[in-house]
Amino acid sequence: MKRITAIILTVLFICTLPLAAGGQQDSESDGDGTFTIGWSNAGMGDSWRQFLQSNFLAEVAATPEITKHYITNADERPEKQIADIDDLIAKGIDGLIVYPTVGEAIAPAIERAFDAGIPVVVFGGNIATDKYTSLVTQDLFGYGRSQAEWLVKQLDGKGKIIMLSGIAGNTTAEERLTGAKEVFESTPGIEILDHQYCDWSITKTKSIMEAVINAFPEIDGIWADSGLMSWPALESLSEAGRPLVPNTGDQLNGYAKYLVANNVPGYVFPMTTRLSAESVKVLVQAMKGESVDKVHYIEVSGMGPDLIKNFVRPELSDWWWIGDDQIPAEFLPEL
Repeated sequence: MKRITAIILTVLFICTLPLAAGGQQDSESDGDGTFTIGWSNAGMGDSWRQFLQSNFLAEVAATPEITKHYITNADERPEKQIADIDDLIAKGIDGLIVYPTVGEAIAPAIERAFDAGIPVVVFGGNIATDKYTSLVTQDLFGYGRSQAEWLVKQLDGKGKIIMLSGIAGNTTAEERLTGAKEVFESTPGIEILDHQYCDWSITKTKSIMEAVINAFPEIDGIWADSGLMSWPALESLSEAGRPLVPNTGDQLNGYAKYLVANNVPGYVFPMTTRLSAESVKVLVQAMKGESVDKVHYIEVSGMGPDLIKNFVRPELSDWWWIGDDQIPAEFLPEL
């Protein structure tokens, strides 16, 4: 009986090893080498998110191993994203992709997936746990630093600026902000007049800028982490009869159009929506049991005024994200 008991315990121990590995095992639970995956998305509030979804769907369609997928939308609410992730786990997915709302808040749900033996790929921003398979990202601190360094150079190291960020607590927005502040706070000649969270919203930025313009008679520069905010901020300055100033943003076509049309110095640092497609590739490797990097970087470079003139697409929608359209036409969003 002791020998039989020992054998049973040994078998049970071996059977639990993949789960203890935390998402590192071969996840072919569909039984035929194909996979069902889930994507927990933070939200769909702007056209960037539409391009993110387009790149995801194009990559899924090009991956024969994926036969079923789910997409959830948390509407930027961490509590909704936690519920979404738990629901995806209950559906029996073989792999999970997460674009996080607030990294600290949703970490327990990600850990539950990982501890259940599901490979988890997070993209876009850091998460407050190490229980994930891979993080697919740009250098978001470097993103903010690069924008800030360009603006400091434009202002010859001296000037009064305002800072406009995306959604408070969002990992992407906070890391960009941290990188930029490191530069500004180490440059004695730069004075930060104000910092506001504008939620990557055109209308909210306009409202905030009206108050900022009334409060500060002199604004020498704008650091904004997205064209969704630098573009309306510039429009607000123009409408108030104030001079257009050096500014930063991303690859939003309307922002690039405005810079070129008004001959205003700006700096584009793309936040590529290829992050979602690259996450699909990394997840498939992990589900197959292949080794993947804990952090998988996508290299991106910024562009000053001269390059922006060649980069802009005047024939396309203002809401187009330049460079993120290198996918089959049937997957491109209608804007």
